[in-house]
Amino acid sequence: MRIAFFTEVYWPMVSGVSLTVQRAAAGLAERGHSVRVYTATYDLPEEQRDRPEVHRSRSRPFFVSPEVQWAFPSRRRIRADLAAFTPDLVHLATEFSLGLAGLRAARELDVPVIASSHTDYERYADRYGLRWAVAPGWRYLRWFYSHASRVLCPSVPYEAHLHRRGIRHTAIWSRGVDPERFNPRHRRAAWRQRFGAGPGDLLVTYVGRIAPEKNIDVLLDAWELLGDRAARARLVFVGGGLMEGEIARRNIPGVSVAGFCRDAELSTAYASADLFVLPSATETFGNVLLEAMASGLPCIAAASGGPLDLIEHGWNGWLVRPDDAAALAEALEYLLADRSQRFRLGRAARTTAGGRSWNAVHEGLVAEYERAIRERQLQAA
Repeated sequence: MRIAFFTEVYWPMVSGVSLTVQRAAAGLAERGHSVRVYTATYDLPEEQRDRPEVHRSRSRPFFVSPEVQWAFPSRRRIRADLAAFTPDLVHLATEFSLGLAGLRAARELDVPVIASSHTDYERYADRYGLRWAVAPGWRYLRWFYSHASRVLCPSVPYEAHLHRRGIRHTAIWSRGVDPERFNPRHRRAAWRQRFGAGPGDLLVTYVGRIAPEKNIDVLLDAWELLGDRAARARLVFVGGGLMEGEIARRNIPGVSVAGFCRDAELSTAYASADLFVLPSATETFGNVLLEAMASGLPCIAAASGGPLDLIEHGWNGWLVRPDDAAALAEALEYLLADRSQRFRLGRAARTTAGGRSWNAVHEGLVAEYERAIRERQLQAA
């Protein structure tokens, strides 16, 4: 097959959506399929050339999330390049400027379309004071998704959310994890020492965008509520984003920002922790949660959205009420104090992650593509 992706986020930009599309593109290529990715323009790592599968449109930072580039695709250039690629299917991974460009080009070329929904825009709107945009936003999304044969969802809870909003032609496109890359053996004392964690101290880690929609303020409030009870613990944020300044302003003892980590350093950041925390109530899946579980970490997560697909409370993780700093502080205090419970949760978490292979995910995606292509062929017959 020849598959064209349209997405605002792709390498070298780091996000759950970007990494998911990168994984899909690699998995398809490994199976002998051809891939073309239409995306925005990002600064490339020093002395690295762009990837051969990429077609970039000019773009500028998005005002809500400056780490995301908002693309301004040329309809003529996109259509010409897509026609030359001769796709069997177009996969719309984002819904706005590039997604629209891909939808228009696919319709003009009579190519079947699949969409995937990755972001809980409704909850994001609450975090950014854009509640007024929710109703018109859903009207647009229902129109956009109506042109796809299927809308792929990362988790059952988010699929149910789309059903409640009138989008019912859905299927599950879950996520996998590499158990060798994310593995307890990558633990390093030097990483812990970098943040002042000695042999008797505990290191709590968050990985992801440091942004309002991730409930960073809730985690900071919870850490402050712990006070002296966290005296032998350190909290490290791995990532970057709009709320780095808020973390610096609050200057809470024991709290550090490590910045973005990639490849081996990211593996080390996970494995060198004693406890992982994901306060976000906006996750449609929670890639970082699965990576932490594969790393053998006991995990605390908000009982909302994607984490409900991964965590069974008290067996392979710990769920807390969303948006509740006191509940999060209580969970942190309990697990920081109970070494045996941390060990039990971490062991079960790694077992859970071991059943989430990328191979099965890729095979399921290929099956969805084949179904969409067959359906288009039957319609044309």
